[in-house]
Amino acid sequence: LVYSNRQDDDGVPSTSATSCGKFIDWVKLSIYTTDEEAIRIAGLDSTLLRSFCTLGASILGAIAIPMCIIVVPLNAAFGEANLQEDPLRMLEMATIRQNHPWLYYLHAAVVWLVCFTVHFFIDQALKKFLKFRMKWMEAVPIPQSTTVLVEAVPADWRSDGKLKMFFQKVFSSDDVVAAHLVKHEHDLAKLLAKRDSLLQLQRKAQQVFEKTQKVDTFRQCPCGKRVETLPYCEEQLQGMDENIQQLRHSHAEERLRDPMARSSASGFVTFSNRRFADMAQSLRISSDQNHWKVSAAPEASDIRWGDLRRSSEFSTALKTVGYLFVLGLYVGFMPIVIFITNVVELVDLGPMQPLWAGFAPTLGLTLFLALLTTVLVLIFQTFFCLKANAYAQHKLQWWYFTFQLIFVVLVTTIGRSLVSQFQAVLESPTSVFDILANSLPKATHFYMTYLILQWTKKALEILRYMNLSKFLFFKTFCTSKEAKEKAEPEDQASQGLGARNVNLAVSFVLGLLFSSVAPLLSIFAMLDLILGRLIYGYLVIHAETRKPDLGGEFWVSQVHFAELALGLYCILMIGVLSQMSESYAWMIAAPSLLLVVWSAWHHRKTYQWRKLPFEELVTLNEDPKEAADVIGECYIQPELADTTQVTCVV
Repeated sequence: LVYSNRQDDDGVPSTSATSCGKFIDWVKLSIYTTDEEAIRIAGLDSTLLRSFCTLGASILGAIAIPMCIIVVPLNAAFGEANLQEDPLRMLEMATIRQNHPWLYYLHAAVVWLVCFTVHFFIDQALKKFLKFRMKWMEAVPIPQSTTVLVEAVPADWRSDGKLKMFFQKVFSSDDVVAAHLVKHEHDLAKLLAKRDSLLQLQRKAQQVFEKTQKVDTFRQCPCGKRVETLPYCEEQLQGMDENIQQLRHSHAEERLRDPMARSSASGFVTFSNRRFADMAQSLRISSDQNHWKVSAAPEASDIRWGDLRRSSEFSTALKTVGYLFVLGLYVGFMPIVIFITNVVELVDLGPMQPLWAGFAPTLGLTLFLALLTTVLVLIFQTFFCLKANAYAQHKLQWWYFTFQLIFVVLVTTIGRSLVSQFQAVLESPTSVFDILANSLPKATHFYMTYLILQWTKKALEILRYMNLSKFLFFKTFCTSKEAKEKAEPEDQASQGLGARNVNLAVSFVLGLLFSSVAPLLSIFAMLDLILGRLIYGYLVIHAETRKPDLGGEFWVSQVHFAELALGLYCILMIGVLSQMSESYAWMIAAPSLLLVVWSAWHHRKTYQWRKLPFEELVTLNEDPKEAADVIGECYIQPELADTTQVTCVV
């Protein structure tokens, strides 16, 4: 159950069967599960996680393998540099002596080949992604596909009836099926949460008694006396359902007297056809961009209703505090990173010192970054209006990548002062070439060790040891199926889509960045991505529970990170060529930055992925009655689920 969650429910590909033992069956499942089947089982975002592994490994393989076979031997044979004190560096660009007459021109040509290779692979991957994205949008079910989220509704329109009437004027009365504003039901939500907690506690006590014949007890507070669970829950639950119904009816009567009572500035509008939902997202409703913000509705089960209840002023204030906390992490993180990367100098392990010096800095940094994700997710969920839980993962992806880019990829460039290096770039923007060229090539061993530790980290993930521990614990008083449900999901801060995508992106960035300077490091990064393809190709498709799907948002961000990596590669190589040779090699490589900029612009202009084209929308066969029939499933917060007919009154 812990390691093959979906095999019984959804089946496995026919190619998974049987010639191998069970120990390696997961490898066959990972390799032979098609993209189409993976999307059906786990969703588009999870499938694209493994697709990025394939893309990154393909790019690095196409670059690093020819570099190791052709360019590295040329460097070693004709480079003329003396590196006997470090034989491993014989495989790097450092083997070329300064002002070599022709090898630096070869590397200038390699820069262009790398740029064209990356552009080609990304272009092909985006074409494939666009097809999957269009199919995914076509398959979004009603009512999600026909519903839009409307935020910042002006005060004069804050009732269900007025909101529906507004969009009926924009479209027609037949086009708008329902409109529901999120209500301020804090007291009702609190009461329902308490009831659910008590019911869960009661069920646990019943299971313990049925399985062990022991009376379950608990403490109401850490210092309080232990009380029997079942009598306590029965006493607390007595009359609670009547109180909930009474509170619901009183609030419903209040809204009948005043339709704007308890209404927030956010709501959902459901249309009879997805064409109208798509058109509503494209409308410029108000000259004030802070009013009438219309976007696609997230999955109903993933919505953070508490965030939508917040006023715009309160959300802005909380967001400001959240940004201050993130900024504080940046400022406070620097001394910690400096301490971790210099911890080798503080501890002497005698004969074990070389091993300690090789692994201690990168191991400490890896462990601390794993804790960082938990802090970031806590900040995002507390201070930012996320609409749905999946958006927390996407926001984590961007901020966590920024952290890793600065404190892992560029940690040797920063040195002991992020501020001083930033000031140097502001005073002389062209100094960025020299800063990267002076620092990054000298730290290849640090990055190789980092990539090796990533292999270990992925190997631990497939063991699912935390989920297994929770499953074995809950199985002592629950059925196997219930224990499985309680043991899932895995930690979404460190093993969610956001963190996993970032870790893969950083491996790719390192591999591409050093593809000319140290091709062996690119091979290590390629192996990390191949391992990620095998492990995540099994975990996210066949073992873990399905996650809410944003339909490719994570993938597009990964492509942006890859384009950024290509730009950093060009900057590094221009700096190295200008420092190591007085020839015109750096001038040959410099225009490659224009190709990088053009490539990014081309991808954004050519591949419009966010919405279905109207030529596709008009060919979709949708029955308007189907949308009308699911009005009971419209986007209404759980507290009001039993009062749909009251809240739909116009």
